[in-house]
Amino acid sequence: MATGLIVLLEIAPGRRDEFVELARAHAQRSMALEEGRCLNFEVYVPVESETQVILVEKYVDDDALQAHWDSAHMAAYLARVNDLIVSRTRYRCQV
Repeated sequence: MATGLIVLLEIAPGRRDEFVELARAHAQRSMALEEGRCLNFEVYVPVESETQVILVEKYVDDDALQAHWDSAHMAAYLARVNDLIVSRTRYRCQV
Protein backbone atom coordinates (compact mmCIF):
# COMPACT_ATOMS: atom_id res chain seq x y z
CA MET A 1 0.00 0.00 0.00
CA ALA A 2 1.30 3.45 -0.91
CA THR A 3 2.03 6.04 1.78
CA GLY A 4 0.88 9.62 1.52
CA LEU A 5 2.12 12.61 3.45
CA ILE A 6 0.25 15.87 3.84
CA VAL A 7 2.16 18.69 5.52
CA LEU A 8 0.39 21.89 6.58
CA LEU A 9 2.87 24.72 7.04
CA GLU A 10 2.63 28.20 8.48
CA ILE A 11 5.42 30.32 7.03
CA ALA A 12 6.89 33.48 8.56
CA PRO A 13 5.15 36.63 7.29
CA GLY A 14 6.75 37.98 4.13
CA ARG A 15 8.78 34.79 3.54
CA ARG A 16 6.28 32.56 1.72
CA ASP A 17 7.57 33.21 -1.82
CA GLU A 18 11.09 32.33 -0.71
CA PHE A 19 9.84 29.16 0.96
CA VAL A 20 7.74 28.10 -2.04
CA GLU A 21 10.71 28.46 -4.38
CA LEU A 22 12.85 26.26 -2.12
CA ALA A 23 10.03 23.73 -1.60
CA ARG A 24 9.34 23.39 -5.33
CA ALA A 25 13.04 22.83 -6.02
CA HIS A 26 13.10 20.21 -3.26
CA ALA A 27 10.03 18.50 -4.72
CA GLN A 28 11.68 18.27 -8.15
CA ARG A 29 14.94 17.03 -6.63
CA SER A 30 13.09 14.40 -4.57
CA MET A 31 11.19 13.13 -7.61
CA ALA A 32 14.45 12.85 -9.58
CA LEU A 33 16.66 11.34 -6.85
CA GLU A 34 13.96 9.01 -5.51
CA GLU A 35 12.55 7.90 -8.86
CA GLY A 36 10.22 4.94 -8.45
CA ARG A 37 9.94 5.56 -4.69
CA CYS A 38 8.68 9.15 -4.53
CA LEU A 39 5.60 8.91 -6.75
CA ASN A 40 4.30 12.47 -6.40
CA PHE A 41 5.30 15.68 -4.64
CA GLU A 42 3.17 18.81 -4.99
CA VAL A 43 3.46 22.24 -3.38
CA TYR A 44 0.11 23.99 -2.94
CA VAL A 45 -0.19 27.71 -2.16
CA PRO A 46 -3.61 28.66 -0.71
CA VAL A 47 -4.98 31.87 -2.20
CA GLU A 48 -6.86 32.69 1.02
CA SER A 49 -3.69 33.00 3.10
CA GLU A 50 -0.38 34.81 2.71
CA THR A 51 1.46 32.52 5.12
CA GLN A 52 0.24 28.96 4.52
CA VAL A 53 1.66 26.24 2.25
CA ILE A 54 0.53 22.63 1.84
CA LEU A 55 2.81 19.82 0.71
CA VAL A 56 1.19 16.67 -0.71
CA GLU A 57 3.56 13.75 -1.20
CA LYS A 58 3.09 10.12 -2.22
CA TYR A 59 5.61 7.32 -1.73
CA VAL A 60 5.57 3.70 -2.83
CA ASP A 61 5.57 2.57 0.84
CA ASP A 62 6.59 3.55 4.39
CA ASP A 63 10.20 2.54 3.74
CA ALA A 64 10.38 4.97 0.81
CA LEU A 65 9.03 7.78 3.00
CA GLN A 66 11.57 6.96 5.72
CA ALA A 67 14.37 6.93 3.14
CA HIS A 68 13.20 10.38 2.00
CA TRP A 69 13.30 11.69 5.57
CA ASP A 70 16.78 10.20 6.07
CA SER A 71 18.23 11.49 2.78
CA ALA A 72 21.03 14.02 2.44
CA HIS A 73 18.90 16.22 0.16
CA MET A 74 16.16 16.34 2.84
CA ALA A 75 18.70 17.42 5.46
CA ALA A 76 20.00 20.14 3.12
CA TYR A 77 16.45 21.34 2.39
CA LEU A 78 15.54 21.51 6.08
CA ALA A 79 18.70 23.46 6.85
CA ARG A 80 17.56 26.10 4.35
CA VAL A 81 13.85 26.29 5.29
CA ASN A 82 13.55 25.61 9.02
CA ASP A 83 14.00 29.29 9.90
CA LEU A 84 11.14 30.17 7.52
CA ILE A 85 8.64 27.79 9.14
CA VAL A 86 6.51 28.99 12.06
CA SER A 87 4.60 25.72 12.49
CA ARG A 88 4.27 22.34 10.79
CA THR A 89 1.61 19.62 11.06
CA ARG A 90 2.21 16.29 9.32
CA TYR A 91 -0.34 13.64 8.41
CA ARG A 92 0.93 10.25 7.25
CA CYS A 93 -1.84 8.57 5.24
CA GLN A 94 -2.57 5.22 3.67
CA VAL A 95 -3.26 5.66 -0.03
